[in-house]
Order: sequence, then structure tokens, then C-alpha cells
Amino acid sequence: MLNKTLEGAAIVKRILLKAKLELISPLIIGGGRSLYGDSDVIVLKDENGQPFIPSSSITGALKHAFDEYEYTGDASDYEENKRWFWGGEYHLKVDGECVKRSCQSAFVIADMMVPEGSRAPVTIRDGIKINRKTGIVETHKKFDFEIVEPGIAFDFKMEVLIRKAFDMELFRSFFNWITAILSGGEFAIGARTGQGFGCCKLEDLTAYEFDYRKPEHIIAWLSGDYSNVLLVYDPLQLPRAFHPRHKQFHIKAEFNIKNALIVGSYSGNPQAPDKVHIKSRNHNQSKDIAILPGTSLRGAIRSRAERIINTLGGNGLDELKGLFGWVDDKPGSPEHKEAIRGRIKIEEKQIAWESYYEEIQYRVKIDRFTGGAMNNALFDSMPLWSKDSKDSNETMVTLELSINEYKDWEAGLMLLILKDMWNGDLAVGGEKNVGRGVLRGLSASISLENAKIEIKQDGEQLMIYRQGDNPGWDEKMTEMLENRVAALIDHIEKNKGNRKRGDV
Repeated sequence: MLNKTLEGAAIVKRILLKAKLELISPLIIGGGRSLYGDSDVIVLKDENGQPFIPSSSITGALKHAFDEYEYTGDASDYEENKRWFWGGEYHLKVDGECVKRSCQSAFVIADMMVPEGSRAPVTIRDGIKINRKTGIVETHKKFDFEIVEPGIAFDFKMEVLIRKAFDMELFRSFFNWITAILSGGEFAIGARTGQGFGCCKLEDLTAYEFDYRKPEHIIAWLSGDYSNVLLVYDPLQLPRAFHPRHKQFHIKAEFNIKNALIVGSYSGNPQAPDKVHIKSRNHNQSKDIAILPGTSLRGAIRSRAERIINTLGGNGLDELKGLFGWVDDKPGSPEHKEAIRGRIKIEEKQIAWESYYEEIQYRVKIDRFTGGAMNNALFDSMPLWSKDSKDSNETMVTLELSINEYKDWEAGLMLLILKDMWNGDLAVGGEKNVGRGVLRGLSASISLENAKIEIKQDGEQLMIYRQGDNPGWDEKMTEMLENRVAALIDHIEKNKGNRKRGDV
């Protein structure tokens, strides 16, 4: 028995993947508080002051994502090979008793470092907490955090060790699943992934497969000369045997702005305006690019979602905990409850530089008794203004959100919020009291589990139709959307008697 176990442990092959992991959106890999007090959260840095991504961050995220997929193949030893591949603790029955065991992972990802000769831009972003009742900033609830700006590509290296006892084909499918997921551009790591941070994508992939039964492969592995060793595969295709366990709701909508837009950022330059629109220092672009942060969109959407539920007679605060997430702000209280991770993800999007221009607007504070300007109350801001006319169909702002494992009533709630944004009833960003942030809907793509629906504005006419069909008005598609809104109303009606109504 011992000899058989040792024989199965013999290493027969090794798969090596080398690539670049490019950041699509800002990254937060927290390293604690700053010793100098200049930031509440700083990113992890190496001895040279360069940010890096520890392998534990991406390995844990990959393992969690893999559990969201179901295996539909016919391999009888799938569970055993899955355990060998990912490693970890498990329970095994020995002589009728349940015994705890653990095994080492067969794949290893190295810490991802910034390539030699490159610099990763690290900046500080401000955050605030908005009072859900008053809509204004809560006192002493301003914070800031460091981020790694997008565009930088980290060195990526992954190895998969294959022993004689392992199922080679299953391990290849696990390897292909990882490369496909990381190549899709939707995988996220680090903190605040639900707010659009941490999205990354593998680029410039090269994979090698070493067969230790071939002397030339052993020499290639030891010498580092891989010119005669190569594995051909398609990293963009998920293995057919893996399917998502949960359905996903997805909206991608494009808007123009009616007037101006500003998501406030404050410069340390005394010559700059008091407030400007937030920008991103993308590594691959020659100038800073204006963005629409996922944090701003998420806050506006959550506030409107809560108001809709409250207006219909429900308790918006409780109903949205499972969707947007929740953290107890009184951790020391006897009623303390565990935090809830949200299921909604709202992407951070760049604003096309050719669609806007910036212009300073000077403002004063008026004394409401005298009607005159108050002393020392002159300030200015520099929002973004649309270059195009009000009738233009040029996209300026994009909203992209998804809900994993969604319920029909949650989809209906997002459709009502999309309608409010489309019609200019829900503004985003700051200075909404003077007309900033009002949007005008142009087009939207909505994905349900069994259909993809297109919405377009053609002058005064609204078109709703199945993706791939001719633009027009499809009653079946509109009924499908109406059914989700009806599910929201039914859900609130069923829970009215069990919950106390929230604040409207």
C-alpha cells in the first residue's frame, strides 16, 4: 500500500504559464494604515516602494470563483482531483468515523510584481458616507485610500504540478478554466470589487507543458530554455464541462448628459479650481482621463432603490442588505451581526475625452436675508460639459452593472432605476441642486437568463426588442421586463406584514 502511494506521488508533468496581468480598473490591495497619516488605507508595496499583488489575493479569489461553477462532465474522480488541484482541508470517513484531512495545492501562483523599468502610478482617492435620510455627508465620515491606477501590467507566473495519481485531462481543464476566466476581463481581485475596483485581464499568454518522461523537457526546465516546449490551447474558451451555478442579471446602458457632470475631486494646487471632476492616471494614456466611479453610481442607485421600496410600502434598508451588502456600524453592541457581502457589481467607466470639455463656473453664496453675496463665500468648480447638442446620440456616460444569483424582484428594481436614469429623474455625481448629473438615455442592453433585450431611443420613439432582431417594439420582450417589475411589487406585498416600514 505504501509503495502504491509513493508511486502515485511521482511527478510526471508540469504546466507553466507566463503572461502579463493588466489592470483594467483601479486596484486596492490593502496594507493597513499609513504611518504618516496621509491615507487611511495604503496599498501593499515591496522594498522598492512599488505596489505588488500577493499570490494569496488572486488564489483565494480564483478558488471562490471556481466554486460558482458546476462540473457536468463524466469523470468519476472529479471531486478527488478537484481537492488535489486546489488543496485545503476536507473530511474523510475512516473506519466509520469522520476524520479531518488536508492536502497541498497542485498549482502555484507567484507574487505579481511590477516589471523592471516600469513604475505603477499610486494615487489617493477620497470617500465619504452619505446619510441615507438627509442625502448629505455625515460628520466625521470622510476617509481616503490608496489605489493602483489602471493600465499597469504585472508579471504573472503560474505552475501546475501533475503527479501520476492525478487525472491529466481534468487538470488540463482546470488550467484552461483559470486562463479563460483571467482572460475575460471580468475577473476582479482586492477590495471593493463590487464598486468596480480590481478588474484585470491576462495578456501575452505563453504556456509550456513539461513531460518529465522526456529528457529534453527536463533539461529545458532546469536550463530555462523553453524554445522547444510549448502547449497550444485556446485561453478564451471555457471548458465545456463547466457551467455557472447561478444565473446573472446584467445591464449595460449608454447616456448623454443634459447639462453638466461633476464627481468632486480636490486638488492640492492653490491655483486650481476649488473642485474638479475626478480623473484617472491610466498608465497607457498620455493624459489623465475623466471617469465615472462605481462608488458614485452605486451610492445613487442604492439610495433610489431604497426610496422605491419604501414608497411601495416595504423596508428598503432591510431588503437591500443582501443585494448591496451591509456592515454593522456598531460592532461592540450586544446586537452586533455579521457583515453581509453584496451581490451587485457596478463598473467604473472612463468618459470619452472627445465627448466633453471642461469649463470653470464661478459661484457665490447668497445671504438669504439681504439677497447679497456673503463675504468670503466665493468658490468655483470645473465640471464636464457635453460637446454635443441635446439631440446628439453620442455616448458620454456608460453604466454597467450585474447581479449574481439574482432574484426576479431585484431585476425589476434595477429596471425601475434604469427608467429613472433614462428619463433624467435620477441624477448622479455632485452639485445636483444646480442641475448637474442629469442623464438622457440612448441605448441599453439587458441580459436575463433566457434572453438579451435591446432598448434604444430613436427621437421620441422608444424601441424594445430581442437582441439580433430588427429594431422595433416587441410585446414579448416588454412583457418579460414587466413581469420582473410585477415580481418586485409582489415581493414587497408579501413582506409588508412581517417588517416595519422604513423611512421614505
